[in-house]
Amino acid sequence: MAASEVCLLTATLSGTSTTPADVGVTDAGRSAGLLTDILAGHFAEALSRSEAQPWLQPKQRSFTSTPDYFQAVEEQIRQNTSAADSLLQLQAAVASFLIFTQANLTGPPVPCPECPADLYSYPSSDEVAPGATTPTSVLGHDTVSEGDRWASQQLAVDGEEVTGKVRLPQYLLLARTLLTAPLGLLFMHSKEDEPVDGDLVSEVLTDLPSWSWWTARVLLTNQRLLNRSAATLRSALSMLMPQVLKFFGPESPLDLGDSRRNLAAAAELEGALVEHVYSSPHTALGHLQAAGQVLGMQTSVEGAMGVRTAHQVDPKAQLVVSTSYSAQDSGYTSGEDSAALDSMSLGAQAESSELKGLTTDSDVLSAPKMEGSGGAAERPLGGLEQAVLLGWAQQIKKGTSADELQAWQMAPYVEAVLRQQRSHPVIRASAKLLQARHERTRTRTLERSLMHLQQLAEAPSQPQPPAMTRLRHAFGVLFPLRAVLRKELGEQLLSTGLVGAAMGLFEEEELWDSLIICYRLLQKLPQAQQLVQARLQVTPDDASLLCALGDITLDDKHYQTAWDVSNGHSTRAQRSLARSAQRQQHWVEAEGHWEKALGLNPLFPQGWFALGYCCMKTHRTQRALEAFTRCVQQEPDNGEGWNNIAAIHLQLQHAPEAFSALSEAVKYKRDSWQTWANYGQAAAQTGNNLPAARAVMELTQGQRVEVEILAVLVQQIQKRRQEHGMHGSDTPDHTQQQLEQAVAAALKAASAAPGSTPAVWGLYAQYYRSMGFQVSAKEALLKQIRGLQGSTWQKDPAAFETYATASLHLCRLHVENGPAVKGLLKTLHRRACTYAPH
Repeated sequence: MAASEVCLLTATLSGTSTTPADVGVTDAGRSAGLLTDILAGHFAEALSRSEAQPWLQPKQRSFTSTPDYFQAVEEQIRQNTSAADSLLQLQAAVASFLIFTQANLTGPPVPCPECPADLYSYPSSDEVAPGATTPTSVLGHDTVSEGDRWASQQLAVDGEEVTGKVRLPQYLLLARTLLTAPLGLLFMHSKEDEPVDGDLVSEVLTDLPSWSWWTARVLLTNQRLLNRSAATLRSALSMLMPQVLKFFGPESPLDLGDSRRNLAAAAELEGALVEHVYSSPHTALGHLQAAGQVLGMQTSVEGAMGVRTAHQVDPKAQLVVSTSYSAQDSGYTSGEDSAALDSMSLGAQAESSELKGLTTDSDVLSAPKMEGSGGAAERPLGGLEQAVLLGWAQQIKKGTSADELQAWQMAPYVEAVLRQQRSHPVIRASAKLLQARHERTRTRTLERSLMHLQQLAEAPSQPQPPAMTRLRHAFGVLFPLRAVLRKELGEQLLSTGLVGAAMGLFEEEELWDSLIICYRLLQKLPQAQQLVQARLQVTPDDASLLCALGDITLDDKHYQTAWDVSNGHSTRAQRSLARSAQRQQHWVEAEGHWEKALGLNPLFPQGWFALGYCCMKTHRTQRALEAFTRCVQQEPDNGEGWNNIAAIHLQLQHAPEAFSALSEAVKYKRDSWQTWANYGQAAAQTGNNLPAARAVMELTQGQRVEVEILAVLVQQIQKRRQEHGMHGSDTPDHTQQQLEQAVAAALKAASAAPGSTPAVWGLYAQYYRSMGFQVSAKEALLKQIRGLQGSTWQKDPAAFETYATASLHLCRLHVENGPAVKGLLKTLHRRACTYAPH
């Protein structure tokens, strides 16, 4: 493996080297100039070099449009046959990608032309003001060039829209083209599971192993630009990440020198990040554990005494993260650049006129103040170790239910990072963002949360720290891109009542859907419609604006127009048409629209759920089952999806499959009595008596009683005792004993529930009698009879039969366990025959 590849990768992690010679790179050759500029953070200068010109200005010709330019780039890529040219192509792609990353993630502002081909005629960065930015968006005026708009459309994979206003999108598209074209990966409206030429991929990745890693980073960044997950990107990343772990993981066959451990940990960490983006926490867990093992780092959450408010006197137990290390990792060996590490965070000096008067002061401490040495770190944590802690926080977020407890479970990991005296800017900013999200859920810290979020959103506009410092570990943490972060800020401004500030921010970032929501809250729908129509005069072929107009007017023709202008690639248009048809209960039509939308992008669990619902309405049971199955595969915590799968299986009389589905459903719908009732019935039908008893207990806590399930359970106890020849208080086996105890608890809870009926006492009597408790059985029957006395047994034959049967059972118990009075037996028998129904 070329040392220059290792140098490029380690530059995004840590280190102070700024030239190839500093790291012993002697194989750079023609690429030495590009590598030097990239390591120094001069990404535009790197692309301006003559070595990169074959890709930035193919065939030394001029281009009439952006599509023509990228077509020429693809032609140039196909002509590349040498390994040296491949290395130059890789470095050009990396430089282009880092320009986009600097403009949309880390900052500071990057002075570059919109099209990479114009770099040769663009003034150098020294001749451009460092704070130069694009003009603020104004309604009725187009602030995005045709080339950038076209590039954003190409980045919208599988019909999923790009979020907000993207800076310099052509550079990300150039990087994606340079990296994916040799691999045979296509992203222009490709189908799910499209085959890839494995031999071609293997050849490219063998010559330049880091190619797979940079491609994965580019594609993951492309995914994070989109509103929703894209199946094509997911498929490509599923192919690339195993290659990354193969070449750079703990078992790497390559000679990586001193960087082996850091690269292995970073590869595992970014593998976990990919799984978190696609909501696969179970797979991400293995990557996080592997990253910790590579670093020799074990983490655990413990309790320690401390205070959380400034005026708290008595310390209380607090959650803190404890880290321990193996013997060979007991020292601080992260090799971080001390000149670039300090306690500052991105945007610490940012100010906003909209937030004047607000303060970060609060009597609630940002982190608990521990007693003694509680919560103190054994040694300083390096950048990768801090990134692993943030990865564990994301694991909790993705792998647990979104309740109030979740944020408190994440807090110890975030606070452990913020306690560090030295952190890379993006890592500390990520920790502050997670802390701000937690603090906005509490009234006492809401202002501080808003101020910190504002600082983070303004951070990319600040001139310091420099680009290369900000870049380190930027791909190892889940920090949102600029437009996404500013959208989150706008939503928080809106939730705190600062509607005007939120509207200005949404307009600047061209977040038209969010701006329309503001008008809706202000009950100014006509103004919202005028806004959309004004924008459509500027960009009449914008499918998202046409869909927004349809949302305002509830007119399906706008959705159809959006579908037409997108050439059949707007998933939002088909989803909107499907929802409109559902509102009108046109199930067949809605089903067709959902099929089209999911054909474009199948990674949309809500769409699969809606399709399954429509199929149930049209009695297409098998297709509904397939749709709900796809839904829970993508969203395992969708309780409604599991419940509907069970309902279909019950309809098809597949009781075991229904019980399995309901076992998952009750995990996520614990408050739904209907789900517990179905679960109990399916458990009783399949002979899973203990789960059935548990279902009865859950239902009675909700003040509901399922007599049918209790009857089945009591019958099971009677049947098992008869089969084993047990009488009275004979000791059963362990399983039978568990069942009897569970049924006893369920009967006790059911009899005490407000919704209890006399039938419950009748079942209680049967249970006591089978257990040999005759006295308790008499008392239960007596309570049943007293309960039935208030019924209409004198007029209703069915109620009379129930009353007479209970009385007969009580009398028999008295006779069987009392003096043998033959006359009484004859009288009871005669009465039973007289009043028995004919």
